[in-house]
Amino acid sequence: MGVLSPLFLLAGLAIGVPVFLHLFHRQKTRRLSFPALRYLERTEREHAKEIRIRQLLLLLIRVMVLLLLVGAGSRLFVEGRGSAHPPTAVVLILDNSMSSGLVIGESRVLDELKEIAVTTLDGSSTEDQFWVLRAGEPWLPSFPVGASEARMIVENTETSDARGDLAASLARAAGLLRTVPFEYREIHLISDLQASAFPARGESPAGDIPVVVWSPSQSLTENRAITRVLVGGGLPPLEGEKTEIAIHVLENPKDTTPLQVRVIVNERVRGVTEVPPGSAIATTLAANASGWIRGYADADPDALRTDDRRYFAYHSRPAPRVASSGDIGFFASEAISVLESANRLTSVALREAELLITEMGVGLDILPLSASVMVMPPSDPTLLPGLNRRLADAGIPWRYDAHRQTGSAILGGRNLPEPLEEVRVGSWYELVLSDDVETPSRTLAEVSSDPWAVQGTDTRGRPYLLIASALDISSTSLPVSTGMLRFIDWVASEWAGTGTSHIDYETGDELSAPREATHVRFPHGGEFEIDGTRLVRGTGEVGFYDFLNSDVVVDVVALNSPVAESRLDKLGPDAILTQVGGRARPANDRAEWLREVFGQRQGPELWWPLLLMTLTLLVIESLIASAGRVDVRANKRNDIPPNSALDASL
Repeated sequence: MGVLSPLFLLAGLAIGVPVFLHLFHRQKTRRLSFPALRYLERTEREHAKEIRIRQLLLLLIRVMVLLLLVGAGSRLFVEGRGSAHPPTAVVLILDNSMSSGLVIGESRVLDELKEIAVTTLDGSSTEDQFWVLRAGEPWLPSFPVGASEARMIVENTETSDARGDLAASLARAAGLLRTVPFEYREIHLISDLQASAFPARGESPAGDIPVVVWSPSQSLTENRAITRVLVGGGLPPLEGEKTEIAIHVLENPKDTTPLQVRVIVNERVRGVTEVPPGSAIATTLAANASGWIRGYADADPDALRTDDRRYFAYHSRPAPRVASSGDIGFFASEAISVLESANRLTSVALREAELLITEMGVGLDILPLSASVMVMPPSDPTLLPGLNRRLADAGIPWRYDAHRQTGSAILGGRNLPEPLEEVRVGSWYELVLSDDVETPSRTLAEVSSDPWAVQGTDTRGRPYLLIASALDISSTSLPVSTGMLRFIDWVASEWAGTGTSHIDYETGDELSAPREATHVRFPHGGEFEIDGTRLVRGTGEVGFYDFLNSDVVVDVVALNSPVAESRLDKLGPDAILTQVGGRARPANDRAEWLREVFGQRQGPELWWPLLLMTLTLLVIESLIASAGRVDVRANKRNDIPPNSALDASL
């Protein structure tokens, strides 16, 4: 229940008037008993109980009449029984991530989600304010709009190929609502509730703000997907070399049928193979001439089409020219010699190098701007000030902290290059980013939450790669593992001349533009100018992103769908309260959704039924009061003997 005119409730004090009159305002008279009136007194005593009941009933009716009038005057209404509600600020989180493109029956999951969002807007008023957050496109800004503008945004929403982080969307929605001057605020989470969209967090992302959660009972179907395509074991083949391509397929406990996969390179089918779910198959690619090689592995389409194709791109080129400076250590020097004998790289003088591998940053001042650089720290921490000065002079916005970290941890991170997998680190320096940094950077490897390998471009646009440990056996297991050769080969192949690391980029990732690029061409064909940050955002589409200098392609990056989006496991009912928060209100169907949204909803006002009840009670009160008067007159006529007055006078 609620009232629209609460001050009128003060009129309820008027019920004290009939109560006071009934209890205290009785007429006091002096009683004289005449012998002739004793029969009348006996009759009055016999009817006294009936009279008291009638008086109490009249008192109750009169009090109820006053209460009903107070309720009608205060505009009493029933909450949650109608569409009217006080002004409410609402954030609609519409999950348009890749999994929302799943086709169930004849429609996509996203189509149903959009219909639920429109249902919310249909029940809104002109005083409500909306924000629409697209979980699959978190880079898009959101502005306060009315219901009609929000409807246009919802209807124009299409499926993104990127991942949806619903926990981050809830935290962003809560931050928006905490800044608005509305008494009532709600978050409407409209999603397929994919479990992978809720990374583990320490507390409820929405805080104390109510969240209405669309939680249909139907479960998502099983999915088949290509999860990874690895060319040359992570090392792009050189010009004229054959290479292997490994194709990984998503595990599927309920379906063990091999997935037929086609390999297309430069728009030509180069192979067909079958891959059992949860495993990988390698196939050989023919040698290619120099230039950019584009390809993809493709499977027959299923209910979720986006992850049935996975793209790859690499630059087939001559062996890179590599120089070294400072004491890079025995193992790194031997790796360079072995790779040179295998024609994987060519050792040259520093001024001719495409890549410089340096300890202490020696040679950065004379390195050509067209080259890239990999920096490793010295074993002796007292030498770090000199290294940090050289980094600052070269415009690299990182420095090494002299306090060495020790322990035993395996390198990790979502962007971890394949040559660094399973590498154990025993000691490392802390890499510290300058506060006034304006150039883009990216963490490739982490150790105990600290950056261990970072990439970026310096203030002059020269690419760099920094590692946090010296390449000796006391600092890391890399020098004495088979990964040492692959690591140096990866650095030379991926960084020489371009400085672009072709790791497994996913849609939604920010891309760092090469120093000579002026434009980027998206998979849909649109071209955009590179801004001052040298970062490309809004990468919500799978495919090839071409970096251009005028009309010349200087780099190609393949972006693929997130593997997490291919796993369609749904969040359970109990997990909703854990992941969303204690104030979550799940709705399993549309009728329940309509009941849950706008939790402060106002039903129809009750003034007219209250007035009708008041009139009814007044009629009843009049009948009871008039019946009492008739009985009194009848008693006076029938109960007094004919000669009583005469007897009294005698």
